[in-house]
Amino acid sequence: MLSKRLKTVADLVSPCEKVADIGTDHGYVPIYLIKENIAEFAYAMDVNEGPLNIAKANIIEEGLEDRIETILSDGFDNFGDRNADSVIIAGMGGDLIVDILYRSSKYDFKELVLSPHKRVDLVRKHLCESGYEIIDEKMVEDAGKFYPVIKAHKGDSDYSEVQLEFGPILLNKKDETLKEYLDIQLNKFGRIISSLEREDKEVEHKYKLIKEGLEYYV
Repeated sequence: MLSKRLKTVADLVSPCEKVADIGTDHGYVPIYLIKENIAEFAYAMDVNEGPLNIAKANIIEEGLEDRIETILSDGFDNFGDRNADSVIIAGMGGDLIVDILYRSSKYDFKELVLSPHKRVDLVRKHLCESGYEIIDEKMVEDAGKFYPVIKAHKGDSDYSEVQLEFGPILLNKKDETLKEYLDIQLNKFGRIISSLEREDKEVEHKYKLIKEGLEYYV
């Protein structure tokens, strides 16, 4: 039922009483977490009514409607006075994830499991600034695309620019999937720089960061 990417996301969730899945789509992750006894109760939340109705049907089909509550909500806007031990936000851009987290600052979540499909540096920077420490990271390749997955708990943290870009734990443990991604990016940006007719500082800075990331593997 779960894709390789979503299985990686779900497997980073710590055993807990309540979990909230933001952007749940068809509800596969909450269903998995309940069936595997990783969470006792789950909130399946989505901003779109169509996918949420499908999630509701899937939950009923599994006989889990007493353990998974569906909520139509833009981020945590309709979460009310509920709370969760662990929060999952996956499958959207880093800027949107940061916006959702910023607007949910009144809640005290012990754990965040986040998988942005772009601008992951913004997510890691926000975690640092809002009192979270990255305690685990995975990089997964699924259907030809690379996805970082971040697990953060409350704590102090401070990361360098290259660590914000590619992940402190992924770099320090010399993650092989990240290495594959960096090699691809190095070739890509090398070709871009070779084809430029004039200097592009943003592209050249990205190329420099990629090379810095690869230095962890030397």
